[in-house]
Amino acid sequence: MDKKVILITGGATRLAKELAKSLVSDNYLVIVHYNQSENDANLLKEELGRSCEIIQYNFLDNESKVFFEKVLSKFGRLDIIINAASIFSKQSLGEIDEKMIENYNIIHSNVPLLLTIYLYEHLVIRNERGSVINFTDAGLNRPSLNRIPYFLSKSSLSFQTKLLAKELAPYVRVNELAPGLIMPNNKDKDYFAKMEDKIKLGLGSYDDIIFSVNYLLNAKYITGEKIKVDGGLYF
Repeated sequence: MDKKVILITGGATRLAKELAKSLVSDNYLVIVHYNQSENDANLLKEELGRSCEIIQYNFLDNESKVFFEKVLSKFGRLDIIINAASIFSKQSLGEIDEKMIENYNIIHSNVPLLLTIYLYEHLVIRNERGSVINFTDAGLNRPSLNRIPYFLSKSSLSFQTKLLAKELAPYVRVNELAPGLIMPNNKDKDYFAKMEDKIKLGLGSYDDIIFSVNYLLNAKYITGEKIKVDGGLYF
């Protein structure tokens, strides 16, 4: 099998959906992980056919090795991981507790770390090269209010990118993609409209993310780097 296999974590809707469709059109085999978006995942699988597999899993179950083995069973191999799974919600200081902090860290830091290590071990056995792209946030250095667990755990993923890029070379290239205001959901549309004039290049779209992902997948001599895709919002 000559086609590379890519795992995308984080659901079968919006950006992950468009990314999966683009990668299949570029001759990749794609495995889309989801937790609750079962109907969307099934529709995506139906649309993309044999080039796409879907897998349901709740990362909070803390069985990343079991999940990774299920991923391998889909096409018999794995070459690339796009760690896009995320929790993004607001909370006041009084709402933050140990369980919340733990959950954010599991999704944004622990799981990407373990999956990347498992990929490395898998590639070493095969004597092949692969890559990982970690989705963080363009605003990590200018965090907004009421999202402390989110920014702390995403910052951990950002630093993890550099650590693993050194540890896992040359088998795994590890890079970071930091989106800005991309593809608002219905709740965010008013905020995006208010921010549009402040973004030097205007609002972005999923095409901007797809282009950057394709670049990192093909940039064989780049590792440990961060690309902000934010239209100049966070200089």
